[in-house]
Amino acid sequence: MVDMGMIAGAVGTLKTALDIAGSVKEMNDLAVIRNKVIEMQNLIMSAQGTAVTAQSQMLEMVHEIAELKAKLAEAEEWKAIADRYQLRDYGNNTLAYELKEGVDGEPHHRICPVCFEQRRKSILQFRYKTHSSQDKFRCIPCEADFEFGVHHAPQYRKPERNWIR
Repeated sequence: MVDMGMIAGAVGTLKTALDIAGSVKEMNDLAVIRNKVIEMQNLIMSAQGTAVTAQSQMLEMVHEIAELKAKLAEAEEWKAIADRYQLRDYGNNTLAYELKEGVDGEPHHRICPVCFEQRRKSILQFRYKTHSSQDKFRCIPCEADFEFGVHHAPQYRKPERNWIR
């Protein structure tokens, strides 16, 4: 943050330099005038150094504000995306985010919960139906697999007759 005392000091220094310049007009001794001019130049250089330091601090603050605005915009953008989804339990310890009902503009889909927590929207891709009648999905970016639906154990039929005789 810009030090207000630093700015006040620079203004005070410049005022002193102006006072010296005003008093030089009334002097007749050349040596005294030279000493006052040197003193005035030193004060002006000091004020310039203070002004440069303050300007540097202001530039740093402008960059910091720009970074914070970008982060805020990113957070607001993610919040708008996240508000469109709800976490749903599909059973068998399978959780995923799904598009809320009534949200227009996109077909119904599911989002990977791992990627979602990292602020990435990664739509789960259908792979195949398992032998237990579950739908197998995969998240391409993080390579996590998900099985949705009730697990049905495959049923095997007993042979109707004994084929070994």
